This record gives sequence, C-alpha cells and structure tokens, in this order.
Amino acid sequence: MTENTTRNNYIIAAKSIAPFPIIMAIFMLAYAVWFGIAWDAAGWASFALFVAYAIWLIFQGVSNVRVSAKLPDVKFTELNNRIGKQMQILSMWTYIPLWIVIILLIIFGKYAYIMPAVTLIVGIHFLPQAKIFDRKIDYFLAPVPIFTALIAAYIATVSDTPWQIVFAISSIGGVVATASYGLYLAVQCQQLIKKI
Repeated sequence: MTENTTRNNYIIAAKSIAPFPIIMAIFMLAYAVWFGIAWDAAGWASFALFVAYAIWLIFQGVSNVRVSAKLPDVKFTELNNRIGKQMQILSMWTYIPLWIVIILLIIFGKYAYIMPAVTLIVGIHFLPQAKIFDRKIDYFLAPVPIFTALIAAYIATVSDTPWQIVFAISSIGGVVATASYGLYLAVQCQQLIKKI
C-alpha cells in the first residue's frame, strides 16, 4: 500500500467514524433511561451520570465531525467499498430480524423479552462487525450485552420480576457496549486525524 493510499484510507475512516460518538451517546441514553424507570432514585442518579457522559461524547463527535469535514475528499478504494457493502448487509441482517422479533413479542404479549431480544441481537451484531473492520474491540464488547440479555431473559422466564427491571438488567450490557464504543471511536477518530 502506498503512502498516499494509506493517507486516503485514514481520511475516509476519520470521516466515516466522526459522528459515531454522537450516535453511541443516543443509544447509550436509550438503554440507560431504563435504570431510572426500574430503580427509582438510584437509577435516575446513574442515568444523570450517563447524561453527563453523553454530553461529553456528543461534544467529541461534533468536534471530530468539524475537523474531519475540513479534510480533502478522496476516492473510495475497493477496500472501502467492500466494508460499506458488508456493513449494509450486516445492518439488513440485524435490523430486519430485530423488528420481526419485536413485533412477534408484542403480538404474543411477551413484553418483558423485548429489551433482552434487542440487546442480544445488538450484541451478536458486534461479532461480524469485528471481522468486517478487522478490529478486536468488538470481540470484547459483544459478550457484555449478550450476557446481560441472557441473564435478563432468564430472570423474566423464572420469576415474576417486573418487565421494567428486566429491561434495566438487559440494558446494562447495552450501556457498557455503547459507552465503550463511543469512547473508542472518539479517540480512534482523533488518532486518525493526527496521522493525516
């Protein structure tokens, strides 16, 4: 790979991941809100901490978007096109089944299993994503939401635990994954920009 190709790949990667801390902050809060709903004052206190962290992530994302927008436009390489196509396929194979499962759970009145199903599917989607992007962090993050989703589903199955608590337990993995991933992508983008 030539120096110019490497630089172009850094530019494309930086522009691609720049907004993701913002997206992860939003997803993180969508999970974390269940802490407050399920666990009252302690849950709302932890949610407030995640709101503060989300504000920081959003600030990092906006800053990265502004800096990366000033980078020159470059042509996508075959590698970039392959990654884009694979992510489209992964998104399709993640979100179509996700919505089908949610709809079926609603139809059959199994509401307590909705968040465990969402968290499980999102956790599983990290595994092929690791291969697509050739990075290890996805392998470390994937087990966390998978584990909490399975624990929450088990609790919903063997007890009369309120669905709000089941959602909150499942959401722990979603919060950990999105909070970690948001930080990783914010730092990764800044490192790429420094290399350009």
